[in-house]
Amino acid sequence: MTVFKLKIIACISMLIDHIGAVILLPMLDEISGFMVMQIYLLTRGIGRIAFLIFAYLIAQGCLHTKNIGKYMLRLGILAIISEPLYDIAFRYLVTMDGEINFLVNTNIFYTLFLGVAAIAIYEKVWKELQKRGKLVARPVYINIIAVLAATPMMLASHLLSTSFALIGGIGVGLILLIYIMCPESHVGRCIAVATGLLVFYFGDINFLIYSLIAVGLIAFYNGKLGTKNAAIKWGFYFFYPVHLAILIIVRSAFLQG
Repeated sequence: MTVFKLKIIACISMLIDHIGAVILLPMLDEISGFMVMQIYLLTRGIGRIAFLIFAYLIAQGCLHTKNIGKYMLRLGILAIISEPLYDIAFRYLVTMDGEINFLVNTNIFYTLFLGVAAIAIYEKVWKELQKRGKLVARPVYINIIAVLAATPMMLASHLLSTSFALIGGIGVGLILLIYIMCPESHVGRCIAVATGLLVFYFGDINFLIYSLIAVGLIAFYNGKLGTKNAAIKWGFYFFYPVHLAILIIVRSAFLQG
């Protein structure tokens, strides 16, 4: 399982999830029926695979990127570009009456951006403490201080209501946890991702079962990039806003909304 394959699976999972949230959800108000509801729940369940894979890939990317600042910049720009589309696309999911609200909920790129920011802060503090020779004999203390230094990013995620933030910016915390547990370690990354899915979906057995698929996929990651070129790289970045725009157009054409 390469990075390329993981990204493809995550994007397909996310697309299926968003078809449910953007198109099928408003249909529930117009077309009642057991089958429609079951299909909707199926799409949302499949979608639970995506974030865990994205969280892992972000932590993995931070481990290998040559310039974490540029990495953050790309994610931040995509977050800003995607936000209007996100708010329009998910208006039926965010508000009961389908009204567009730009102040409630923000897209997943903000979560990913803040996750990278948390890792950058963690790394900076860790290296500074080691450089100064403090607490080197007790590295657990360095970890605690570095994690505490990164917690404002989790708080920011919570305040911005970013996707998968939940209470206290858990999505950002998961990205940081995967990084700390070492994305290259089979055991470490599986423990971190499994911890994340338990926190996210402890009360929903349906979502929990689907998200277990992500743990299996990440466990089989072989450390290779797979197919890679500039078009593919940027294609994955812009898939998010482009597919949202297409889903909005489809919904508008068939549901007048």
